[in-house]
Amino acid sequence: MNVAHEALAKELSCPVCLELFTPPVLELPCGHNYCKQCIEATLFSQNCTHVNGHFFCPMCRKLTYLRGKGIGILKRNIFAENVLEKFKQELEIICGKELSQQSQMCEKHKEEFMNLMCLHDDMPICSICKLFGDHKCHTVAKLSDIYQQRKKCFTEDMKSLHVRSESASQTIQEIEKLMNDTVSACKDTKTMIEAVGASLLTELKSKINMLKMKVESERVQKMERLQETLAALHGPTQLYLQMKCLLDSHLNPVHFLKEDKLLRGEVARFAQQEGLPQVPKEGISVSQYFKELVKGIDMKDFVSSETNKLLLRSAEEHDAWMSSCSNLNVPSAEDLDQIIHKIICSLGFKSKEAEESYDEYESFLSTSSANNCLETAQEMEGMSVDRIDL
Repeated sequence: MNVAHEALAKELSCPVCLELFTPPVLELPCGHNYCKQCIEATLFSQNCTHVNGHFFCPMCRKLTYLRGKGIGILKRNIFAENVLEKFKQELEIICGKELSQQSQMCEKHKEEFMNLMCLHDDMPICSICKLFGDHKCHTVAKLSDIYQQRKKCFTEDMKSLHVRSESASQTIQEIEKLMNDTVSACKDTKTMIEAVGASLLTELKSKINMLKMKVESERVQKMERLQETLAALHGPTQLYLQMKCLLDSHLNPVHFLKEDKLLRGEVARFAQQEGLPQVPKEGISVSQYFKELVKGIDMKDFVSSETNKLLLRSAEEHDAWMSSCSNLNVPSAEDLDQIIHKIICSLGFKSKEAEESYDEYESFLSTSSANNCLETAQEMEGMSVDRIDL
């Protein structure tokens, strides 16, 4: 900033804050100018809080009366504000030029302008850097020529980036749309899963309850038949006890003959029966209800790979065992069915229990195989073998 600018800046500075005026600028009757905020601070410092008060000029100490209007009585200096605005604009231009000039000065040689371009290090340098400095062996060119070339390349790069950004704008919009659609689809899918899953769970629970009721009904029916059979089997024993009691403790011949008539009818009824009543051996089929429960469900989704291997291994060993045993020496089928049932019930749910059940099954096969299998293939050819399906 030159002397003229410094003198003008002094005239446009507030005597109170010593900075350039902050509009609005107020002029006192004595001709001195102040920032509005500085006048308010002066009034406060001089305890002039009433609209009819008075205060002294900070410079000449001349008394100013507010006359019931407060600082509204003071005139605004529009001319000083306009000059201030122009001065600030000029000051910004001067500061910009100074900053630009400083940016062109060499950092090592403070008073030298950088007017050369070192092509080796790709950086601006001054003449002294080329003649005596680190760049004396490097190839250089005029800074103005390189500036024009680089500016042209810079403009072309900007144009290519602009074209690229415009061509990518449509793709960006498509990607943003896909992102929004993905979020929306995720929300809709979760809602669908919750709704359909709840419906499936309700249906499955209903199916489970129905099968439980069906099993209970079958249990009641089978228990009734078994109880009837049991009563029929207990009938002769009860009749025998009644006859023995009558024989040992009848009161007189008349009493004996009366009771004998009734008991002889029961004896005749039992005599007409051929052998003992047939005992119903069919029980509740676990496999049947298992099939009904998992109907329409792919059990591969619920059985682990280890459990699947376990099932295949047990089936292969069972077939090998059955093919080498005669129908006369096959061990108790009920024992074998119970072990297989334990394996099936534990498949896919408790692998540890499945492994324990398989160990029990393997021990059963090895023991029965050692005691009951045929010695030679010739003996096996002469006998029929009953196979049990798993």
